[in-house]
Amino acid sequence: MRTVATTIVAGVLLLSVSAAVRAEEVAKFEVRFCPAAQVRTFPLESLRGVQSLLLQNVAIINHMAAAAEITAIDLELWNGGTAIDTRRITGTSLADVAGSGPKLQKSGMLEAVAFQFCGKALVADGVALAGPTLEAGQAMLISQQPFAWRGPRDSLVVRAHLRVEGKDIAVTGTIRIDSAVAKTRFRFPMNGRWFVAVGPTMHTGHRWVLPEEFAYDIARLGQDDLSHRGSGARFEDYYAYAAPVLAAGDGVVTVAMDDQPENPAALRRPGESLEKYGARVQEIQAALLAKGVSGIAGNYIMIDHGNSEYSLYAHLKPGSVRVKVGDRVAAGTPLGKLGSSGNSTEPHLHFQVCDAGDALACAGIPVEFQNVTLPFADYPRALQSGDVIVAN
Repeated sequence: MRTVATTIVAGVLLLSVSAAVRAEEVAKFEVRFCPAAQVRTFPLESLRGVQSLLLQNVAIINHMAAAAEITAIDLELWNGGTAIDTRRITGTSLADVAGSGPKLQKSGMLEAVAFQFCGKALVADGVALAGPTLEAGQAMLISQQPFAWRGPRDSLVVRAHLRVEGKDIAVTGTIRIDSAVAKTRFRFPMNGRWFVAVGPTMHTGHRWVLPEEFAYDIARLGQDDLSHRGSGARFEDYYAYAAPVLAAGDGVVTVAMDDQPENPAALRRPGESLEKYGARVQEIQAALLAKGVSGIAGNYIMIDHGNSEYSLYAHLKPGSVRVKVGDRVAAGTPLGKLGSSGNSTEPHLHFQVCDAGDALACAGIPVEFQNVTLPFADYPRALQSGDVIVAN
C-alpha cells in the first residue's frame, strides 16, 4: 500500500509541475487588440435584431525565447459565459491571414496609416510580423474579421492554438462587445433632405477604417439623381456645396481649422473613366495622407461632448468656420459651411463620432440621430449607406 500511495503522490506532483510549466509557457504569449477597450456593433437589420461586427486588429505576440507554430485560431462570440459561435482559421486560410501582416509591414503601411493600427500600441517598434511560425519576439497580425448574428453577444474570445517545443498549448484573449450607441443625444448635422452616400455598412469604405468605422459622408441629390448640375466641374455645381453645417450635440469646441484649400483637380472630369479617375485620385490622396489630419480632414471642427465622445465635421469650405476653440455650443448651432477641402472627391460633409479628441487616433462610436426620418424605410432603423433622409 505504501508503494501505491507513493506512486499516486508522485503522479500528482508530476501533474502539478507540468501544469506550472504549461502556465509559464502560456504567460509568455500575448493576445493584443486594437482597439483595446471594446469592439462595437452596428445593426444590419434592426427589426430582427441582426448585428454586425468588424474585429479590426489582433496581434498574437511570442515573448518566449523559443519558436512557436500557430496551428489554428478560433474566434468565438460569447454571451452569458457561453460560446455561441466559433470560427476556426486553419490550414491555407491561416497561412493567408498570417501572410498579410509581413506585406503590410514591408510596404510601410503600418506607419503610413498608423491610426488604423493604434499607433505603436498594437505592434511596437522592433516587432517583426510573421506567422504561422513565430520566432522569439515576432507577432502575427489578424485584421478585419467580419461577423453577423442574431441575438445578444457580450464578448469575443481569440484562442490561438500553438505548438511549442513539442507541446500543444492554447492562449486566449477576450474583448468586450459593446452594442450601445453614443450616450450623447445627437441630431443630424444638416437640415432638410440629404443623401447618405457612405455610412457604417460593410459594403462601403468607412466601416473598414478604425476612426471612421461608423461615420457618414453626407451629400445632396438633385431631381436627376446626380449630386451636381451640369458637368460638375466646379464646386458651385454641387447641390450640397456651402450648405450650413450644424452642431450635432451640446459640447465644447476643441478644434476649429479654417485655412485648408479646396482642390478642383480632385473632382472627376467630364468623360473621365472611373479607372483613370481612381488612379489620379490615389496620387492626390497619398500626398494628403502624408500631411496628416489636416490633409485628410481639411477644414474641420471637433466638439467634446463628454463621456469620451467627440464629433467631427470635416471638409468644410475655406473661410466658413464660425466657431473657435473653447466655444460652448448647443445642438443646432451653425458651425460653418459644407465644402470639399482635404481628402474629398466632391463637396460633402464627413461626420463621425469617436472616443478621443484626435480625428485619426481614435475609434469610432455608432450614433443614433433624434431628428431623422427615412422616407423609403418600412420601419424605424439605423441609417445605412445609400439612404435618403429628412432631418427636421
